[in-house]
Amino acid sequence: MSEFLTVRLSSEQQSTIPWVVWSTEQQEVIASGELAGWEHLDELVSYAGQRQVIALLASNDVVLTQVDIPPGATRQFDSMLPYLIEDEVAQDVDSLHFTVLGKQADKAQVCAVERAWVQTVLQRFASQGLTIKRILPDVLALPVSDDNSSAALIGEQWLIRHSETEGAVVDSAWLDLYLSSYLQNHEGWQLDCYSSVPESTVESVWVPKPEEMTMALLAKGVASSKTNLLTGEFKPKSSWGKYWKIWQKAAIAAGVLLVVVVAQQLLVVHKYEAQAQAYREESERIFRQVFPNKNRIPTVSYLKRQMTDEERRLSGGSTDVEMLSWLAALPATLGQVKDLEITSFKYDGQRGEVRIHARSSDFQPFEQARVKLAEKFNVEQGQLNRSDNVVMGSFVLKRQ
Repeated sequence: MSEFLTVRLSSEQQSTIPWVVWSTEQQEVIASGELAGWEHLDELVSYAGQRQVIALLASNDVVLTQVDIPPGATRQFDSMLPYLIEDEVAQDVDSLHFTVLGKQADKAQVCAVERAWVQTVLQRFASQGLTIKRILPDVLALPVSDDNSSAALIGEQWLIRHSETEGAVVDSAWLDLYLSSYLQNHEGWQLDCYSSVPESTVESVWVPKPEEMTMALLAKGVASSKTNLLTGEFKPKSSWGKYWKIWQKAAIAAGVLLVVVVAQQLLVVHKYEAQAQAYREESERIFRQVFPNKNRIPTVSYLKRQMTDEERRLSGGSTDVEMLSWLAALPATLGQVKDLEITSFKYDGQRGEVRIHARSSDFQPFEQARVKLAEKFNVEQGQLNRSDNVVMGSFVLKRQ
């Protein structure tokens, strides 16, 4: 917060709105001025750009007080607070917003302000696109000292701060009366004055300090103060929500894109899984044609191992890989013939031929098999023999 805009606000209709832009790095005023009224609030927009906005509430619009914390009521203190303070305020406590400024074992320092007034301030600034980051009573932005109180004149009012959480605002016409009354209860009390010392019948209390522009003095106090009345229902929402609104559309678009990409990948994976399943089913079908007596195929590696062993057996121990190409052609040939069962399959690598023995219930399937095999091989069909209801036959296949 190297630079920030501070404005002082009063609920009195005819009050002006003094403001100042303060630089904490340069320790000086960047700009300052005074608005004639709320209708000129838009004039602050250019000064608020890239700067935090802090509002000082005129202390005659707030109640600064101290209350006793009932024994054993620490946990319920916040809910009890309105009833502990109702005897000290003129308005309905249900209409007040409370902020605990400090708390000791049995005491609590409290600030109360009309809830509607805080809402009005926030809404009027928001209508100009301005967000107030902090609100505090103006007197609590004055310098604070362990020895003396501090005072500064703004308009026709004197702002007086007594401690970290105590202060008052006094019209100039009533100043001497206030000083006399306070002095009676605080013997030896003195007041550090940061404005021109006024003519007073209580001269002994005044301690002149270097005069400063009151709004600049308050802005310096704001920079070192942690007081903030934006608590409870007025507590600023996380900036995450603000940035979420900015990036919401982009985030939704990114989310939709992510869903589309994931869906596409799932479709690709499903496609590959379907192909893999089809290849497995085809491999198992060929396996069962070669091994009609083996129904169970526990794993793919088992299938490969059995096929490799059968290849070696049929080829007399040869590792000629052409054996697999012969087997691969069978589904498209013999696999298309119904009612034909292969009983043996022998591959002769040296002669480059395959001898197949099969059986059926009729002669016709053998003729169909011969025609299909002739599409891919040179076929020599052996003699067909019938025994009861079974027809036995053979084929010798060679490469075309």
